[in-house]
Amino acid sequence: MTNPIPEIKINSKKILISLVGFTLLLVGLSIWGQHIRYFGVTDIRGAWHEFLIDLLMSAFYLDAEGNIPSHWNALLLFMPALLLGMIGAWKYSIKDKFRFHWFGLTLIFLFLSFDEAAVLHERLIKPMRAIAGAGGIFYFTWVIPGLIGVALFGLLYLIFFLHLDKKFKILFLLALGVYIGGVIGGEMLSGYFAANLGQKNFTYAVVASIEESIEMIGCSLIIYSLLEYIKQYLPEGIAIKAT
Repeated sequence: MTNPIPEIKINSKKILISLVGFTLLLVGLSIWGQHIRYFGVTDIRGAWHEFLIDLLMSAFYLDAEGNIPSHWNALLLFMPALLLGMIGAWKYSIKDKFRFHWFGLTLIFLFLSFDEAAVLHERLIKPMRAIAGAGGIFYFTWVIPGLIGVALFGLLYLIFFLHLDKKFKILFLLALGVYIGGVIGGEMLSGYFAANLGQKNFTYAVVASIEESIEMIGCSLIIYSLLEYIKQYLPEGIAIKAT
């Protein structure tokens, strides 16, 4: 007796709404917590109230490391790595011309996930600032090698991008545009405010929170785009049903 083919039901739109919704919740909590940090509260009612206020100020700030938003961001980046690995394995099995491009994308998102968890890119700021002496929008100087990396990525993946169907050209371009805009463009905007106002003020906290949220929304769009790709092109033997 043969086993039935497994069917996985995926509603990519609901997944996208859920991911973006949770991200927006984190943004609200982040800004609320930093408003309390810089403007205070009128009344603290007991030890538990004080504990919750401290938790709100530290555990939900999007520009801090090792807290709930940073772990959420690392998880968001790990999800595309899993989906890209699935696609890459299938493309390899059929000896697709671009199979190694898919594996390359898998490795890129694995690195981005580990980087977010270990805060690796932040360690480039001091040595790059010593070399470049940059300020203003380049205050967070890791964006300089970041821009170079984006340019190299564009060159290496241009032919891969051009071979995609129109629908996925639009989806992937939009998703990557939002993500890179948040990661690089948003960091440059945050750098401008940090260079001129410092990082210990409510204005910078709001800008940094919004910048980080754009990055997360972009990653959510990447996940949505990959789920749509999988639903359309998944190989025979496993059925993924769009709902």
